[in-house]
Parts: sequence; C-alpha cells; structure tokens
Amino acid sequence: MPRTANNPRIVNRTVRVKLTERRDPYWHLIAEGQHLGYRRQDIGGTWIARYYTREHGRRFQALGSADDTAPANGTHVLSFQQALEAAQAWFGSVTRSDASGVHLGKYSVKDAANDWLSRWDGSERGKQTAQSNVDMHILPILGAVEVSKLTRRQVEQWLHDLAEKAPLKVQRRLQSTKKLSPSRMSKVVYKHDDPETRRKRKDSANRVFNDLKALLTRAYNNQHVSSKASWETVAKFENVDKPKNEYLTSDEAQRFITSCPDDFKNLVQAALITGCRYGELCGLKASAFDPRTNVVSLMQSKTGKTKHIFLTDAEGAFFAAVSKDKSPSELLLRRSDGEAWNKSNQQQRMKTVLRAAHIKRPVRFHDLRHTFASLLIQNGTKIEVIANQLGHSGTAMAIKHYAHLSPDYIGNTVRANKPSLSYSTASA
Repeated sequence: MPRTANNPRIVNRTVRVKLTERRDPYWHLIAEGQHLGYRRQDIGGTWIARYYTREHGRRFQALGSADDTAPANGTHVLSFQQALEAAQAWFGSVTRSDASGVHLGKYSVKDAANDWLSRWDGSERGKQTAQSNVDMHILPILGAVEVSKLTRRQVEQWLHDLAEKAPLKVQRRLQSTKKLSPSRMSKVVYKHDDPETRRKRKDSANRVFNDLKALLTRAYNNQHVSSKASWETVAKFENVDKPKNEYLTSDEAQRFITSCPDDFKNLVQAALITGCRYGELCGLKASAFDPRTNVVSLMQSKTGKTKHIFLTDAEGAFFAAVSKDKSPSELLLRRSDGEAWNKSNQQQRMKTVLRAAHIKRPVRFHDLRHTFASLLIQNGTKIEVIANQLGHSGTAMAIKHYAHLSPDYIGNTVRANKPSLSYSTASA
C-alpha cells in the first residue's frame, strides 16, 4: 500500500527524480481525504490528485506533468506548488459539485456543449453556426468523452482529422452520386492535395476549434474541470486565415450601379453607402434613417449591437427618397413586386449585373461591404473609423482585411506614435 502521510520526497525536484519508478503514486497528504500524488515514470513524472469521501469513495484527477525534465509553465507542466494548488482547486470544485448534486466525473463534452449553447449571449446567426459546428464536427467524435478525462492528444488528433475531411457539402454529394446528373456530378470537385484546398480546410478546422475551446473554457469556469491544459496547449494551424475579399474600384462600382435594375439598384446603393450586410439591409426599417442627422442606425445581425452609420448629404438624399411616404415600421427596401428581399434573392442578380457591367471577377453581394471599407481607406480614412462604421468592436479585423490597401497606414501610425526626442549629430 503506497505511503499516504506527508511525503517530503516529492516536494523537491532533485529528490523525487531519484525515486524508484512504479505504477502506484507517491502520495502526499494535504488534508483528511485529500492527497497529491507523484507517479514516477521512465521519462519524467506526473501529478495526480485523490479525493476520498464516505459517500462517493475515492476519486482521481490527472493534473499534468511534473517539471522534472521541462520548466513549469502553470498549465500542463507543473511544479510541486502549482500541482498542490491545482489539486486544492479540484478538491474545492468537487466539494461544490457534490453539494449541488452535480458529479464532475460524468460531465461530458456533450453536456458542456449543451450548457454553452443554452446560455448563448450572441446573435441568433452566430448561435446557428455554433450549433452546426457542435452537431456536425464536435459531438460525433468527442461528445461522449468526459471533460475531466479529455486529453491533449485527443483534441490534437481531432483537430488534424477535421482538417483532412472534405467539406460536408462535398461529402453529401459524393454519397448521393446515383441521384446526380452528369452535369451536376462534374461540379463535385475536391482536390485534397491542392494547397489552397488544404489551407481552406485548416482554416475551417480552426474556426470549429474556437467553438470547442469556448465550450470547454466555460466548463472550466464553472468548475467542471480543474485544468485547461487538454485544449489550451493545442496549437491551431498557423497562417491559414487568408482574407478572401473582392472589392470594386470606384469606376467599377459606378458601372455596377448603372447596370442594376431599379429595385436591385436601391439595395446595392444602400450596401455601398452603409457597408451593411445583406441580411441587415433586408430587414432595414424606415425608422433606421434619421433625416435630421443623416445617420442610419441599426442592430447588427451578427453581434446584436447597435451601430450608427454617418451619411453625406448626397447619401442622405438617397435615403430620404427611398423612405419617403413610408411608415417607421415599414421595410425600407423591397423588390419590384412589393415583396421583401429574402435569402439568396441577390445571388443571380449579382451574376447578371456583373456581366452587364463587364466585371469578370466573382464578386459577391457581401463584397459590396468590403468595397465600402476599401474605398474609405484608400481615401485616407483612419482604420479606427472604418472599424467603427463596420460595427467591429476593435480594429483587428479591419487591419487584417484592409490595412494593406493603404500603403501609408503603417508608416503614418509609426510616425504619429514615436516619442519626441531631441537629436544631435555627434562629431567624428
């Protein structure tokens, strides 16, 4: 039976690395029923916590590696003191969970996902995407795994396997080959070895991984698991989130507007004036435009936050014209048949107008939003202002997508923020 009294041999790294290798840990008594264990292995050692209560018996929790061969980092490589603190945190979470009737050992990734989604505080669109990622990519592989037993290796393997899979729409088409005509089958193209294809799959895997980390971190914050090491130390794929934006030049934008039928022209002009997303424009009410201030205010579909878009006099005149004789609750933009713009109504119209305007690039309606931002930055607008008008909470996304369009942006920013010092030339 392993020793369970206070064990000074595992406190000091120099001493514990000389201990005999064995399966049973060397136990260090912390308090009644609470022990910190050190399991000596051929390459370094590992920390484990043991908690005993009369009602539940013995329970164990892996804490991480000991700092025998690598320096402690506080996450997956722990010093004795860090392991002691992690064990005490776990004891506390188990005690609280027992009191509330929740048992940590049975809390699975599926449970964590359900809790995360049930308390979603973002937009409905974001929740739908997260739900899809959970259902299609996370639960089939990791759903039944207990969060407290999830390992770094499992998460890493899941991430790399996900990046190797074809997109779901390609998988579905390939699985239903008998139902597709030859012409449609010819469109089922997936080149696994193509560098751009692999980049896209890794980028998609990273986005799903973000959701996995979010739901697991929530489980950690709610004390269902004592360590984040199993997912926090897994590296995402690097340099794969290449922006895929197209934008129109001023001349192209004017040709595009001229080539639009009247109802679509209003929608396109509203997009170029405001930088709003298609869904936001479809639901835009007449009350969103304030003619007194030339401002359009709306709640963003993606974040649920309100943004205020400032208009020029000419832009204000356009919105005044399209909102004329409309009640505040009436849709500002409608199709020529009087119906509301719906999902995908814009796609075929975009293709038709692009041909008429002699623009050969695959510009999407969403790229009108990028055109709004791109033309602003090319005309010298500060990146902070563009981020604000797009509704971003910070400047990171705007810098990523648009800073390269302003050759002077980095130079001007550096010059504006350098300290003002007095310089003189030293004589030789």
